Amino acid sequence: MGIFNCDWFSFTADFSNYNATELADRKDTYDVESNKHLARLFSRLDEEREKADCSGFIDLGLWKFQVMNHGNRQYYYLLHNEDMEIRLAKWRSKAEERFPVYVHFKSQFLWAEIYSVSSLMDKFLLIMEWLEDVLNGKYLTSKVNRLDLAYHTDDVPQGFNTEQFVGRHTTDHTWRRHRVVNAVEVGSRNSEQIFLRCYNKFIEARAKKKSWFFAIWEKAKLDIRKVWNIEFQLKREFFTDNKIGKRYLDTAEQIIESQEVIWKYLTNDWVTYRIPDNERRTRWSIHPWWAELANNFIECTGKIDRGRQRELPTAEMLIPAIRGFLSSYAARMGGNLEDGTLFKRLLIDIQEYEKSSDKSFDKDVHNKLSLMDPALSLDDVEDEVQRLTDIEEQLNKMWRTGEIDVKPELRASLRDMDIYLDNHLEIKKRDAATSPSDDPHK
Repeated sequence: MGIFNCDWFSFTADFSNYNATELADRKDTYDVESNKHLARLFSRLDEEREKADCSGFIDLGLWKFQVMNHGNRQYYYLLHNEDMEIRLAKWRSKAEERFPVYVHFKSQFLWAEIYSVSSLMDKFLLIMEWLEDVLNGKYLTSKVNRLDLAYHTDDVPQGFNTEQFVGRHTTDHTWRRHRVVNAVEVGSRNSEQIFLRCYNKFIEARAKKKSWFFAIWEKAKLDIRKVWNIEFQLKREFFTDNKIGKRYLDTAEQIIESQEVIWKYLTNDWVTYRIPDNERRTRWSIHPWWAELANNFIECTGKIDRGRQRELPTAEMLIPAIRGFLSSYAARMGGNLEDGTLFKRLLIDIQEYEKSSDKSFDKDVHNKLSLMDPALSLDDVEDEVQRLTDIEEQLNKMWRTGEIDVKPELRASLRDMDIYLDNHLEIKKRDAATSPSDDPHK
């Protein structure tokens, strides 16, 4: 029993109006006059890119991105957020096969439902339509860069090991923890076009604070603590050198449409997991567990809402780093963590820094919220804060007037207070409707 999904998808894309100057000699430098809209975009990116502390930030409509202060030889602008990474070339390469835009869909984006879009194809079409608007050019074509197809399962066979894999690979590795196998690798990540890794996904999700996976597994009725990931990583060279379903696959659309066919090729032709029931290795029987996973690829439909991904705990990942910085700061500046003097001193220094640097802590928080959740606008944040503040004030007023017996604790979630308030008012209305008018206690 398990669920299938794409866990990494990256490709390059070509757009019209991403033109070069005529008669360019060393580089096909971008022609500003051919697309003034794109020229303005590059000008904005240049300003953000120059910020040395990687605080560059740009709002591109549906998504907001951090703008890195470095690039690479082919792509001058690097943008990223929680959902994807975008790379943009400042000039079009003379090599026709090198497209000026690189897009990487991250795991969190691929396992989420966002803007009411769930499937990989719908997400691809949404991004292409959005990029057409951002770049002021029509999407022309694309080339796949890398594809990872994953199967999450809670019924890995007892004694799972590399010895029972039979296929075209030349290398394999087994990883153990406390003498128990917790990862198996088939093929080479660096030297081979196909790389299969099988590992305890529960341990990884817990270690990397991706606990939002638990909700997906629960919905699929998987035993969370037993979930493994069976994942194939495919390089571009695999698609250029091999026919899948009697044809070569090249564009992002072709790859997305052929996920099931690709999976069947990988699990039937490239490698199989077998039972050693014959003297000749090639005659071993296919393991029933493998036969089931090999022929039933269906893209996961039980993806998690982006709001759920944000609400599940991940902040504890920051605690070790925050603690380290605070201890270094206290060693230099003084102040005590217990009585709050350390934070008072820190607040003063932050305020002084913001005055001299023209920065805003609140603005940075809102920007990072946008990077985490593109559907969350600044107005939404302000409205939600105001709404919850009103709830808190109303609850405190009800406590002061004796309408409720317990004073609201600040440690409680305001969302919980919201639920409590709704329930309390509903009970009061019901009691008022059912109580006799001549009640002597009134």
